[in-house]
Amino acid sequence: MAERSLFRPLLLAAAVLGAGCDAGSADRAPEQVSAPGEYRGYSERLFTERVLESRYVTVRDGTRLAVDIFRPAEGGKAADGRFPVVWMHTPYRRARILPDGERVSILAGSDTDLLPLTDYGYVVAVVDTRGRGASFGARRGFLDRTEAQDAYDMTEWFAAQPWSDGNIGIAGCSYNGASTLHAATTAPPHLKAIAPGCFAFDSYRFVARGGILAQFNTRPENPEQDYGHGVAPVDEDVDGSMAAAAIEMHYAGTPMAELWRGMPFRDDISPLLGTDFWRETSPATYVNEIRESGVAIFMWGNWLDEGSFQQVLAFNNLDNPRKLWMGGWGHCETGDFPMQTELRRFFDYYLKNIDNGWEDEPAVRYYTIGAPEGERWSTSERWPPEGIVTTELHLAAGSGASGRLAASPAGQAGVAGEFQVDYSPTCADEDVDPYFMFRPCVLENPGTSFVTPPLERAVHVLGHPLVDLQVSITTPDADLFAYLEAVAPDGAETIVTHGRLRVSHRHEQQPELNYMGIPYHRGNRDDAAEVEPGDVVRMRFDLLPTSTVIPAGSRLRLTLAGADPRQRFRTISFDPPPVVSIHNLEGRPSTLSLPTRSGLRFAGN
Repeated sequence: MAERSLFRPLLLAAAVLGAGCDAGSADRAPEQVSAPGEYRGYSERLFTERVLESRYVTVRDGTRLAVDIFRPAEGGKAADGRFPVVWMHTPYRRARILPDGERVSILAGSDTDLLPLTDYGYVVAVVDTRGRGASFGARRGFLDRTEAQDAYDMTEWFAAQPWSDGNIGIAGCSYNGASTLHAATTAPPHLKAIAPGCFAFDSYRFVARGGILAQFNTRPENPEQDYGHGVAPVDEDVDGSMAAAAIEMHYAGTPMAELWRGMPFRDDISPLLGTDFWRETSPATYVNEIRESGVAIFMWGNWLDEGSFQQVLAFNNLDNPRKLWMGGWGHCETGDFPMQTELRRFFDYYLKNIDNGWEDEPAVRYYTIGAPEGERWSTSERWPPEGIVTTELHLAAGSGASGRLAASPAGQAGVAGEFQVDYSPTCADEDVDPYFMFRPCVLENPGTSFVTPPLERAVHVLGHPLVDLQVSITTPDADLFAYLEAVAPDGAETIVTHGRLRVSHRHEQQPELNYMGIPYHRGNRDDAAEVEPGDVVRMRFDLLPTSTVIPAGSRLRLTLAGADPRQRFRTISFDPPPVVSIHNLEGRPSTLSLPTRSGLRFAGN
């Protein structure tokens, strides 16, 4: 069976090449198709069974990590032969036991499942990170160098097993995605390809964007999931005592929310760990090591996710063989796109050496939210794509409750809008769960808004919107949140994209990475500068990238606020809360720069 699984793709390719000799032959090979979401004729389904082995593996410092290994099987027994291995490194319990006794693997139950790869001649595995699940040890921080070293050890362990052919890949989304990049930083000799989804690349900007902690990572620990309760013991742990002993060790780990709260600046030393942990936990710190590893990377994300900027940042700073896929959904979602197929195409190319054309395809494939059917997917060789038209919209005072967002200058200096910060903001949608908000909500009582006339025609917003604001506050510091919203003719409100920046972080620095010309606010302690209350200062910052079509008749709205429901704690606050004023000065207007595919046209203009 091993020889069949190794050589069948080559035989299949030969059969297809010979099929043209006799177009009417009953033995004609199936058509070969390899395109995003489509794959046939290159990689046969060879198995319909898999077997599971669960065990501990000891890494370099003696810590035992829990591992589930799924192997292709026939007749209830593992198939003979050597196969490539794709594995996942997770803190979220590699498998759990439900109240009715059912064992549920983290590798099953989503559109990015890895388990179906066993049908096509792969071994699939999942490892509990140290300090989580059934693995021993205590977690030191979050995606630290210890976990990266563990990933090296596990990769080389998989490569050395008798059922492995030595070609190893790693895949995962969110934390599990970032862990693939950390593995690549250690350059395991047998690691050939990684598929990270919705990951953090620059951890400080991801968690404390603009100097403001307003992100789902700041949630408190979940005792069941985070410490490992309910985890499936490994095979040798018949009575569960080993898992119980491991879980007792987990409570000595670093609490995530307290970790982030203790480092308000990028160059802060963590009080909990005694290191500059923002740097340690960022794959961007090791960009040269990732490049030199040579691993192929299939990175993917979504526009409706806090991490969308992280994926395009990674794409623009790595020169490995790589592809970027950006969908139109939320965190780790893939909508109706068959991501399992795409993962198989990727790993077939780099782990099985099947020439399915993957490397010849465009570097970037992205989804456009709101586009007509048949026009939702586009490709490009770069991000942002070429051919973008940028329109500058001016913030101006209005005659009603909202200000105006106009394509022409306001005409005179003055205050365009003003509000007092509400430190207890609420979502207009009462059903939003604040515990795990991956994305902001439309606010019930926002600070101030600026609205355009109705769109004469649909507009395709494509790229990185940018606000350039002249701001004064009545306190030495304040937070500023910006939300670009679409207001439909029926009044329905949708957040298209968003950004944030603390006033004391307003100064711009030269980035170490390729920031695509976007303003860079490093966030070091010496970069911060409070303001004299009443002074007007410039705040220039980007909103998350997007590709969204806003229908004709809708209005664009820029909403500004001084707090967001995702702020579980605030590192600055004042009593009374600050009053924020948006100004237009002579020669220094407050603007929104909007990147679009073909410009803006408003009704009546």
